[in-house]
Amino acid sequence: MEILDRPQAPSDFNPMSEQSFRDPASICQRAREETPVFFYAPLGVWMVTRREDAERVLSEWETFSSLANSPNVPEEFRSRFAPSVMADSIVAIDPPRHTQARNVIQRGFMKPKIDPLEPIIEQRAHEIIDRFAGESGTEIMNNYCLELTTRTLMALYDLPLEDRPMFERIRDVSIKVLASVYEPMQEPEKSRVWNEYVSGYEYFYQLVEQRRNSDARDIISTMASQKDNQGNPALSTERIALHLVEIAFAGTDTTAQMMANAILFLDSHPEALAAAKADKTLWSRVFEETVRRRPSAPFAGRITTTEVEIQGVKIPAGSPVWVSLAAANTDPRHVGCPMNFDINREAPQDHLAFTKGRHTCPGAPLARLQGATGLRVLFERLPELKVVPDQPLNFAPMALLPVRLSLQVIW
Repeated sequence: MEILDRPQAPSDFNPMSEQSFRDPASICQRAREETPVFFYAPLGVWMVTRREDAERVLSEWETFSSLANSPNVPEEFRSRFAPSVMADSIVAIDPPRHTQARNVIQRGFMKPKIDPLEPIIEQRAHEIIDRFAGESGTEIMNNYCLELTTRTLMALYDLPLEDRPMFERIRDVSIKVLASVYEPMQEPEKSRVWNEYVSGYEYFYQLVEQRRNSDARDIISTMASQKDNQGNPALSTERIALHLVEIAFAGTDTTAQMMANAILFLDSHPEALAAAKADKTLWSRVFEETVRRRPSAPFAGRITTTEVEIQGVKIPAGSPVWVSLAAANTDPRHVGCPMNFDINREAPQDHLAFTKGRHTCPGAPLARLQGATGLRVLFERLPELKVVPDQPLNFAPMALLPVRLSLQVIW
């Protein structure tokens, strides 16, 4: 295969555009066909857009490492939060350290532990909807989607209601810290975000210490009480506290974003909504097709450990590589009519929304259950729910993981 010079992004590729926030797959179609691997200068990263290449990058961790995903802790916070702790971020470590962390985290999110939560999630969804069902509309992103996922994770953590403001601050700043690896924050936001992040870490540190010998079934106790083969704690208090901060966002906002995206898709595909209303087993398919077509995290970042060739393009060692999950999920070489929203696909879970390989999301069982249940209850209670047309786009402008801030609906 001919080796190509550093190809540049197509002129219509801009992950910070409104079009990308609305539909990240749409900005990758031309690139995937004409320049499937290219360098995007504004972010200083290489983009990979085809499914086969995405699977390679996500699976070959020895070549495509996650180590570069660790944010740089500002000097003024290092006495409270050592850079060595931040370096153990679950998205920024490779095996064997990643294997240690994943084994501990996964204990709290295994399917047999999550499936019995469905009636609890359903009851919680009804309680939330009761607050606004008597109105003619609401802002659904915060008042329902994020409210449901936040209450569920707080219950799984066994946190008291009075700690909710702290939990919400941790949730909201975690993604900004993660994204700062590629999208640096400016002052005064930078200091505010890092202060809240470190305060959250200190909060969870104390809880882990308190629950080290607990036999309770909450996630914090489950992670804190695990032992290695020598009878010592499987993970240090520092590492567990860090992972709890990370899960505070990953276990809430990403599922809430998915629910909002599903509401938008169903609004423009009434036949799919009618089918799901008539057959509640289809709500799981609504979830899968939503995250295939519009993953909450459009990109996944890695760094090359050696020079590598993809699609005839040489990428130097030490280069940041972003996999476009949205592009890979809509690659016509892998899926028919990829841009269509079709809840009747033969293999509904054949997508990379939860990535692949060793970094596959351990919280996927909870996301699937909560997303499908939350949508089902919402449309059972409010069957005439519609998206307010032509409303302004409201996102936190981050390329790596754009966060929808609001979505107005009526019924």
